[in-house]
Amino acid sequence: MALFTRPDISTDVYIELMDEIKELHQQAENSVIALESAPDSVSHQESLYRAIHTIKGDLGIIGLTPLIPLIGAVENLLDDVRNQRFSFNASMGDIVFNLIDHVYNFVQSCKDSVRVEYPDQRYQRVIGLCQALDYKHIDSALRKILVTLAPELVITADLNNKPTYTLNAQDNAEADLSFFESLITHAEQRSSYWQGRAQRQLKLALIINRHAGSPVDDRQLTAACFVHDFGMSFLPLSILHAKDALSDAQSNTLKTHVYLSAKLLENLPQWQKAKQMVLQHHERVDGEGYPNGLKQSDICDGAKILAIVDTFDAMTHERAHNHHLKRPYSRAHAEIKRLAGTQLCPYWVTVFNEAMTELIRVKRTL
Repeated sequence: MALFTRPDISTDVYIELMDEIKELHQQAENSVIALESAPDSVSHQESLYRAIHTIKGDLGIIGLTPLIPLIGAVENLLDDVRNQRFSFNASMGDIVFNLIDHVYNFVQSCKDSVRVEYPDQRYQRVIGLCQALDYKHIDSALRKILVTLAPELVITADLNNKPTYTLNAQDNAEADLSFFESLITHAEQRSSYWQGRAQRQLKLALIINRHAGSPVDDRQLTAACFVHDFGMSFLPLSILHAKDALSDAQSNTLKTHVYLSAKLLENLPQWQKAKQMVLQHHERVDGEGYPNGLKQSDICDGAKILAIVDTFDAMTHERAHNHHLKRPYSRAHAEIKRLAGTQLCPYWVTVFNEAMTELIRVKRTL
């Protein structure tokens, strides 16, 4: 780690700079999302380039020089996109998200401390990779830049401890939960894309619930996490592994998994709340979900939590089977925030954001 002594500037200047970076982050976020749908959009290419260029200029004006070469290297990549040397893609977007995270955290550290450590050697490796970009193999080149810039791409490493929940000694909850866990563990082996999914989702669901004061019973939430997608394992692999858009018939078949999963709990009176979560986890707060088109107030809190962790896991692991990379937290945060009020519950999205921000803060202080 290198050590930087910050310029003698008032705290107000740092606060103003952080506020501007937040605004530029929003501008960049909008452009990245748009470019992934329309990578040749000149207006969004220019908007993204200007956002990064402005951040670099702002740091230069007040003398926060260590990150300027790194920003310049990414800026040059965006200039290559503008000059059509390669097309904007998801990896380039992830690089931008991570870059802005690094800049913001560096400025915040400078506000709080006179002397600030930063990973100069890692940044130099990133700069070298940017300068030696292999345009013939652009996808792998960008992924290498991304994993060098952010080797801890997502927070699942922070969720390694086995989940715990309160057990009632007078019922058979522990045995049931162990049984549900063994079922989904075997079911996940049907697809290499699924392995470990239920445990990841459970750990995150419990963190979100507890951050809100545990309004949802931990045991019921645990059961729902283990059971909610069990029915998927009884669907054709041609549907589960489809790379193209599903036909209407295939989509309708896929939607039956909520009934198949909930059916497992039908004759277990002690798990009826978990059954409700399973049935509702694909409902949307705007009423456009399935199977019953429920709206905000009709969807139970456990299902709202499950919808978030299901979406988060899909975002952070959607490319893992192709590239052995996970999506960065900042990317998932941006996309989940956009779904608040339509697909996801705004209140629980806020809780999710707060819980994840705290996890990231703790991790970075370790």
